[in-house]
Amino acid sequence: MRLLGSLLWCSLCQPAIAGEVVLRNPAMTVTVDPSTLGLRVTPTGKTEITVSAPSPKTGQVSNLQQSESRASWRLNDPGLAITLDLEADGLQVRFVSDGVGELSWPIFSPGAAARAWMLPLFEGLYVPAEDARWGSFLTQSEAMNTTADFILPFWGLDYGDFTLTCLLLNPFNNQAKFESAAGRMRLRLTHQFTRNHPVKQFGVRIWVGAPSPIEPARQYRRWLETRGEFVSLRDKIRRTPGAEKLLGAAHVYLWGDGISPQMIQELAEAGFDRLWLGAEGWAGFVERPDTVTNASARGYLIGPYDSYHSIHAPDEPDTWPTAQFDAELYRTGAIIRADGTQRRGFKGKGYLLSPKAARPYVERRVSNLMKTFPANSWFVDCDGYGQYFDDYATDHPATQPSDLAERMARCAWIRDAYGAVIGSEACSAGAAGTMHFAHGVLTPVIGWGDPDLTNRQSQYYLGGYYPPHAPAVFFKPVPLKEEYRHRYFDPRFRLPLFQTVFHDSVVATHHWSSPSWKFSNAVETVELLELLYNVPPLYHLNRDEFRRRKLQMKAHYDFFSPLHRELGLLPLTGFQWLTADRTVQQTVFGDRVQLIANFGEQEFRRGDLRVPPKSVVARWPEAGRQLLYTAWNGDSR
Repeated sequence: MRLLGSLLWCSLCQPAIAGEVVLRNPAMTVTVDPSTLGLRVTPTGKTEITVSAPSPKTGQVSNLQQSESRASWRLNDPGLAITLDLEADGLQVRFVSDGVGELSWPIFSPGAAARAWMLPLFEGLYVPAEDARWGSFLTQSEAMNTTADFILPFWGLDYGDFTLTCLLLNPFNNQAKFESAAGRMRLRLTHQFTRNHPVKQFGVRIWVGAPSPIEPARQYRRWLETRGEFVSLRDKIRRTPGAEKLLGAAHVYLWGDGISPQMIQELAEAGFDRLWLGAEGWAGFVERPDTVTNASARGYLIGPYDSYHSIHAPDEPDTWPTAQFDAELYRTGAIIRADGTQRRGFKGKGYLLSPKAARPYVERRVSNLMKTFPANSWFVDCDGYGQYFDDYATDHPATQPSDLAERMARCAWIRDAYGAVIGSEACSAGAAGTMHFAHGVLTPVIGWGDPDLTNRQSQYYLGGYYPPHAPAVFFKPVPLKEEYRHRYFDPRFRLPLFQTVFHDSVVATHHWSSPSWKFSNAVETVELLELLYNVPPLYHLNRDEFRRRKLQMKAHYDFFSPLHRELGLLPLTGFQWLTADRTVQQTVFGDRVQLIANFGEQEFRRGDLRVPPKSVVARWPEAGRQLLYTAWNGDSR
């Protein structure tokens, strides 16, 4: 622990005056050293787990109080109050700080009995505890933001016959850093107590659960439901009826002559009756408002890309339309750090824009554009991503929670004022109650900053932003570097954690920079993951590309769309590996349908079930019905 400023948390130098405290109930035993904050949990009949390693320093303990299921005390030097509550279904640990500072807790060392980590990075990962390749990547990565990099505020451990889940009760102002300790990974969670919070608190809830790789996500969903914080897509549809059109819809970004009534007609004539249609901005819809009118008449959702993340100077030479407002907002609207400096905007240009300061401009821009083209959907970049800010400006102050609230309030205003279906980039847990759909969950941005992906001489070059009607960076298939293929598309390490929590709340698919066909050596895996998780594909199209890809799109649509209409309002209730190598996987939705994907090279057989390689089978066990889909290989089957 360390204190910001002249004092250090780690200066806890007084000898301990209290021994270990033990709490017990029928489910577990908890042992904690009040002075070092070392904490161990022993599930009844199971192995002991070190939830947090002890601090190398000791602190002066005062006001220690204990009952069979509760303990509380203070560490005087840092001014920290600690409370442990052992409840029937878990343990809660809470900290309240007297002042500004940082607390590193827990320092989670899972021990040799742990088989794997379950991590909420993009859709979800299953990381074997002793996998050197994963260990190298995670320990060499920068500290992770627990509202952005962690799309859900928890992590889990697989212990074989049980799981352990750690939920962050305050997901804001945290950094999670993986470290190497005795050849294994441990996780150090650091919370910052900031001066703009009147009550400076942080906490963790710990559950012991069933031996399922999605158990941490189940626990978190139950937590949300118990607190009344889960908002189902069914409830969202009652409020915004147009959101029902997301069920069964493929997602498409239109380019060039794709932004035209002719394209809308071709899509409809090809049998696509449910689509979400977007564009790179709003200029194409301003020029061709009849495209929006025709799309809406066909029953499609359609709307522009918009953003209020950055603000540029009016005379900025290399700007983009979403970052242009006026000179007054540029002067007054920047988010201010605690040291009084302005936060730079995306790619270091301009400033990050306060959502509170931006709100009147949001309403003005959206209202003016809606008069030009009456969209029934709106995509607001960054708002759902999970990157929230403390703002120390005097005229628009904010904490990270209030920053999130302001972003969701403006999205909700667009939703309610115009009946619009709202989406954003990714979808942090805090945004899920407002968002209808999200781009960037199933597949995030890949390889940001890697020169091989931007070097025209590299085989991995993603492509340029030209020609304007079909930018290669979106349209051109390229191979993916092996390190990224392993990290993002090796199905052995994928888990549907986000879908377990939010499948029947948020329709979530790929980031627009990683569309379904982008990576030539991962196309089959991507398609199988889409179908196994029951999430839509995402494409970039103009009229030529659609004609070339029509049969491929339609084959996928004919299998996916009816399934998603049936399953989109059901929770993902089950996930398991059906083979030891984890290449055959099954999901269950509600108690109705099983989806079995074979990512392997050999046919899978079990009883009357046959799943060919690179295929998905949908089964309705009670009805004795099943359907088979085989993934496309490149441009042919």
